Amino acid sequence: MGIMTITAAPSSAFQTPKVRAIHRDQRLAILLLLPAAMTIFLVMIVPLGFALYASLFDYSLGQENNMSFVFLDNYLRFFADPVAFRSLINTVVFTLLSLSLGLSLGLGIAVLLKRINPATANVLRAIFAMPLLISPIIVGLVWRYIYDPTYGLAYYLLRFVGLQNFGGLTSSATALLCIVVADVWHTTPFIILVASAGLTMIPDELYEAARIDGASSFHMLFRITIPLLAKVLTVLILVRGTDAFRIFDLVYGLTGGGPANATTSLSVFAYKQAFENNKMGFAMATSVITLVCLVVLFGPFMRNSARKGKEI
Repeated sequence: MGIMTITAAPSSAFQTPKVRAIHRDQRLAILLLLPAAMTIFLVMIVPLGFALYASLFDYSLGQENNMSFVFLDNYLRFFADPVAFRSLINTVVFTLLSLSLGLSLGLGIAVLLKRINPATANVLRAIFAMPLLISPIIVGLVWRYIYDPTYGLAYYLLRFVGLQNFGGLTSSATALLCIVVADVWHTTPFIILVASAGLTMIPDELYEAARIDGASSFHMLFRITIPLLAKVLTVLILVRGTDAFRIFDLVYGLTGGGPANATTSLSVFAYKQAFENNKMGFAMATSVITLVCLVVLFGPFMRNSARKGKEI
């Protein structure tokens, strides 16, 4: 009697058409994501790795063959340098002021625009959006003329309230505040547009019910509008906060970091170290510190945003 040999069939033979379709879709998804993943790796991960590597060396631009390994000395120099530490404080203060003022004005204007005639509101939104079309470096040049002590519009208006001696861009006490005002003027339209889009998702019936219950506009703002716009506000804080923390062109166009380093941001400080003082390793360390600060300040908002996205 012959011995019967049983050959095991490949596992793919037992897969249902649905399982095979799922595997096919997964392979297609990986294939489609591969170009984007490679681009992110080449454009973001590789430069970041090089920055971390270069921050451990002391070298000049064009002298990469003579790099001197200093380990963490560049980072220690940053916190020992009073100008570097001042730039960190300036950046944090600027970010907090610009973000808080921009969000308050943008959300307030968006709420007001929702209460007026839709056609008029659309025209006003288009007018408010015009500053977004201007390059930040051009915004800096425009506001430099506005802050001109002799011919500037700002001083012309300040004379009516007796503030003609306002320091403006020439005073260490007021220069950073002037840049905050220019930045808020330039970026608040973005907040208005995003907040207006978010307000369209809130049902009007909620406001009608609140009015019937006798709720004031103040209570409706903090009990209905802001809670239901929490996800939108989180995104705005992430986008505007990280953008403000990396401020460069507006500061460079208005003051160049002066007077007396009163407006020097981390990005401006890194630029000067790299291309004026020719200290590339120190500039790379400053850039890495900027990245770490961004993660520390806005990482919690990213985590909360991802968690809320899963709850949808």
